[in-house]
Amino acid sequence: VSTPPVLTIPQAILDDLVAHARELDPFECCGLLAGTDGAVTRHYRITNTVAHDRQALDVFEQASVKQLGHLSETTRAEVAYFMDPKEMLAAFKDMRERQIELVVIYHSHTHSPAYPSATDVGLAYYPDAAYLIVSLEEKAKPDIRAYWIKERRVMPADFRAV
Repeated sequence: VSTPPVLTIPQAILDDLVAHARELDPFECCGLLAGTDGAVTRHYRITNTVAHDRQALDVFEQASVKQLGHLSETTRAEVAYFMDPKEMLAAFKDMRERQIELVVIYHSHTHSPAYPSATDVGLAYYPDAAYLIVSLEEKAKPDIRAYWIKERRVMPADFRAV
């Protein structure tokens, strides 16, 4: 079993993640970070369609029910992000052209800690990517944490600002 790399993320990108989270609050922000060998070089802000579209929320809730077998009382408040599929495809196309890879999938929690919810774990489809959460639970002091989510197991992921 190989040890996952310590991720390196430019401070400017971390600052932008916090700014993105604050811009969309009370909705969750989401996006992708890409690079090579755990070193992030590129940030893709992806539109959270739930913040814009009632139909997207319905699709998200159906996916949650299908994945989890139920929709918890807190799911809507706790998790409300669904990445715009066209923007995700454009980001992956850009990554291919730049010969970089997906390193991190991020989103924000506006009223809960920077820890993956049951829904986050159930919808973690990229085992080779780290999952980063920006918590705005304490608005003045955002908390940023990253995790590896593999086979529904959550393990902290080390990262450092560069």
